[in-house]
Amino acid sequence: MNRLSLEPKRQLKCDLERVIEPLVSYICATERPKTALTRALALLVNEVEQTNQAANARAAVFSGGCGT
Repeated sequence: MNRLSLEPKRQLKCDLERVIEPLVSYICATERPKTALTRALALLVNEVEQTNQAANARAAVFSGGCGT
């Protein structure tokens, strides 16, 4: 029998902290942290949008749609 994690939110928080901490250090070390933060956020949003588009296209292929 598989056991479900009782603390998935806590695990997610730990995973995110591990990824975000080096990015925060980098942003804070730049000469223009606000600009670096804005660019990092734009890149992250773009990456999420591209991933969602790819996932939707793949789901459309499996469901028999046109993929748009």
